[in-house]
Amino acid sequence: MKIGIPRALLYPIYIPLWKTFFEELGHQVVLSGRTSKGILNNGVKTCVDDACLPVKLFHGHVMDLIGKADVILVPRLISIYPGEFICPKFIGLPEMIKNSVSGSPKLLIMNFNARDRLEKGYDGMRQLGRELGASNTNVERALDRARARQAEYESMLESGFSPKSILEKRNARQSPASVKGRIGLIGHPYLVYDDYINMNIVEKLAARGYEAIFPENVPLEDIELACSRYPKKLFWSYGKRLLGGGLTMLEKRKVDGLIILTSFGCGIDAFIDELLLRANQREYRIPQTTITLDEHTGQAGFDTRLEAFIDMMEWRGRYDNNIPAYGTDVYTGKSLV
Repeated sequence: MKIGIPRALLYPIYIPLWKTFFEELGHQVVLSGRTSKGILNNGVKTCVDDACLPVKLFHGHVMDLIGKADVILVPRLISIYPGEFICPKFIGLPEMIKNSVSGSPKLLIMNFNARDRLEKGYDGMRQLGRELGASNTNVERALDRARARQAEYESMLESGFSPKSILEKRNARQSPASVKGRIGLIGHPYLVYDDYINMNIVEKLAARGYEAIFPENVPLEDIELACSRYPKKLFWSYGKRLLGGGLTMLEKRKVDGLIILTSFGCGIDAFIDELLLRANQREYRIPQTTITLDEHTGQAGFDTRLEAFIDMMEWRGRYDNNIPAYGTDVYTGKSLV
């Protein structure tokens, strides 16, 4: 059986798990094409108007798989870590696709709910494997291999690789000698790893001599430690990763600047971006900007924002010494002598 997997939403994070699982069960995995203007336009036309750009894009990728696969995987991700949740749109994604995309083949709905404990989250994959006709033994073997591949993938991410460099089997990291600096690129995986949506921002940073660092490059224990400063637990899994990843980059002085990529209308980002900005202004004072993306974002405006930020960051690095003759920081007013 040909199982189609859309290259959208959390595809860059979980494709090793999903792909290995289905292939170990003897099925052929078919991926939708890379994001293009046509795929985006189809998603915008099909999806409800008030959905965010990533959800619209998922609709477009599902449409791209029509005629290429026997079934299309639509994950219903409820909770990926105990006691935490992700965006509610992920929970209702299968119903959105059923009611919006006409002419689609059978949807393969995979539930993942690790609210109580992580191991329980994989029960949805076990059930799906049995629905596809596999025995319990084969399902467990396929799941073990898929989880091992996923663990290896996540370990490589934490060591500094990007999903693109791993999946394309190449090392995309610049050598230290060629890097002028490092910029933290904070955003959900479906924004920072989709070159069409983010206007090839990683390549543009590299052209200016800057290496991009992503939240997935930060170990989970560092993220947990960074977020422990807040009195209340952050129960949005990816919101916590973005905030904790950004705070870790700032605290350990791993970056010369922060760029936050967010999609228009994202409620989680509205809080996370503000928390990160306040912490940065209060403690670290590292250059930071936010770029909002939607289906109307243009190349020229995006490039202008990016170039202006880099120019400002470089100007500050050259000239911002902040120590006037009277020995007081001109920004904070604190004595420097």
